[in-house]
Amino acid sequence: MLQTSLFLPKAAAELRPRMPILQGQTIIFHYFLHFSRTNGHCNTIPAILAIDDMAEDVVRRTFAAIQDVDHDPTKTLEEAEMALPSYLMGTQDRIDQRIDLMRTLAASLMDGRRAPGHAFALVNLLVKLFEGWTWQQVCDFGTQSIPYKDGLVAGEDMLPFNRLMLSLLEKATASAADAAHAASMLDTMQAVVKLWLSTSDTGVATQAGKLLHDLLEVDVPKQDSAGAPVGAQGLVWRRIFGDRDVYAVFFEMCSLESENGMSKNTKTIAQARLLELLPKLGAMHWTAVANSHHRDIEAKYDLAPEAGLLDFAALKMVDYKDDVLMHRCLIDFFSELLHRTASLDTHTMAPRDSLGLQYMITHGLHTRTTAIYLQLPGSNPDPVDTMFLYGPAANYLATYASTYPGHFLAGQMPKQVNDRLMFTLNLTPGKWAHSDSPKHDLHLAASLPRRALLPDGRWSSSPVSMLPSKATNTDALNTLATVFQGPEEKGLVYPPSADGHTDPNTTEEGAAARAIYYHYLSNNPGFWQDITSHADTVALKELALAAIRCISSVITANWSASTDLTLPTTIATPETGHLAILAPPALEYTLPYLLKSPPAFANLVGGRGDAESSTYKIAIAKFDALRALNSRLMVQVEQQPGQGYEDILATVGKKLAEGPMSREGEVGGRIGTLEL
Repeated sequence: MLQTSLFLPKAAAELRPRMPILQGQTIIFHYFLHFSRTNGHCNTIPAILAIDDMAEDVVRRTFAAIQDVDHDPTKTLEEAEMALPSYLMGTQDRIDQRIDLMRTLAASLMDGRRAPGHAFALVNLLVKLFEGWTWQQVCDFGTQSIPYKDGLVAGEDMLPFNRLMLSLLEKATASAADAAHAASMLDTMQAVVKLWLSTSDTGVATQAGKLLHDLLEVDVPKQDSAGAPVGAQGLVWRRIFGDRDVYAVFFEMCSLESENGMSKNTKTIAQARLLELLPKLGAMHWTAVANSHHRDIEAKYDLAPEAGLLDFAALKMVDYKDDVLMHRCLIDFFSELLHRTASLDTHTMAPRDSLGLQYMITHGLHTRTTAIYLQLPGSNPDPVDTMFLYGPAANYLATYASTYPGHFLAGQMPKQVNDRLMFTLNLTPGKWAHSDSPKHDLHLAASLPRRALLPDGRWSSSPVSMLPSKATNTDALNTLATVFQGPEEKGLVYPPSADGHTDPNTTEEGAAARAIYYHYLSNNPGFWQDITSHADTVALKELALAAIRCISSVITANWSASTDLTLPTTIATPETGHLAILAPPALEYTLPYLLKSPPAFANLVGGRGDAESSTYKIAIAKFDALRALNSRLMVQVEQQPGQGYEDILATVGKKLAEGPMSREGEVGGRIGTLEL
């Protein structure tokens, strides 16, 4: 018996897992069904017919479309792009056919009779056919005949060629040996750097920048414990920084004073691209970006002796006084430099120092950047500059405080930052509810070490005391959730510490977070009533989710009770977050809210699909909070049986069994809508 199907069954899929589905074609499979007289079962034996013939037809039409220079081949080549890469492989005949097609495509790209717009389709297919190739295979295909340098020239008409050349060079990022071979191509490496800095196409610039990063990353020179070189030899680094022709490109194309025909706008774009890449390179090989390589080139741009590309980018390249947008990029560069180089130890006695932070402080960049945010008396900042730079400067401080908490706490910075926060967060309830949030200040407050947020005698001296819980302000609630949560729990570290103790900084941070929570609750007893009220406001999805996050952050808080911080005496102060949720005044509001069924869609005014989505997301967040409470109660009951938590655990477990969208006990129907 013969049957026909338009779908590929499992047996056929296992037989030809890489078989393409051809666009515009109907693939018909014939199945011969026969019954086995021995077991009575029906066996299906797929006979895949006409697939190879159809693929060969695509091959023929592709060659014809390539040779027809007068008509647009895009449609045919798009079909070939899906079908041929997986078809032209396996047997030697098909591989030869694949290479023949690739050479034909490459020759067609050089055909001056073809319209420039056709090049994109030709390149797309050629790139697809090169997928899976190694760098050695690309070289065997014809290193001498591939015009890398010519194909990497910047220009609107050169974009498809740029993409093709970069795609081929990306094959060299697979190993240090391949990268070293690519580094031997001087003109090509110089052309990649020039293209990256000068092209007007963002996609090509991103691809070129990633190529440089990946080549340098795979070729980072390493040393063993005895100082002997192992692994990569660093030939790409030598080419980029050691070859004066390549090294000079960074200075010539990024300096505003160089006369190379580039406009100021083009140069500032090149500056931004260099600022984006340098922190990553500094984290890989600090001495390469920080040290001098060619003194005559560096002296030409007024760099001090021993100064390198990093000094040029951070100190000389950007006209930060007259170009506020580039000043903004420069501050973002400083933040990224702090973050990326956090693990580069300076081997000094400074607390949590790094090469990046040391560099920023030594050259006065740290003080200059923090002053933009702090706005200390007598600084007289420019109002226009402040409007653009305030956010990046706050982010720089947030990165500094969160990445180097020990260094931050050791100086005068905590008091200066707190004074600034006390000023910016001192808003009326109306402004908290209806005006734009001071989001940059809130982000900084959430990034500070909790020890810096502790009250100094009076609770009103802490910036956290300024954050309202009653106002419908999502950012304020998220900040409270982050502060109450405590330090992030670190993953497993091997080898473990010899004494088995936890990080003292984590312990102190956990104790500070616990103290801040109880001080806030003592001075704001209506906190949990406000939070559960917000959490039930389904019409304001983000506000409800932020409120639920406050509940979850306390349940899962990483607290510690091992220090002697002063706690309020007017409320209970359990040592863990999940017990704090079950203690007054939280217990009166949080547990009933978590055990209550989510609101029905029918209870919402308007009844549209987005409201349904909000209801579901809020219900899931609430369910996750309840599940977190359940897991911690299970541990609590196991460690301290007979303390009365068994009944609560049973009730929570029963509620979890109903699922996140439980409708038990709901009165009335539930309306469902379908968006058309």
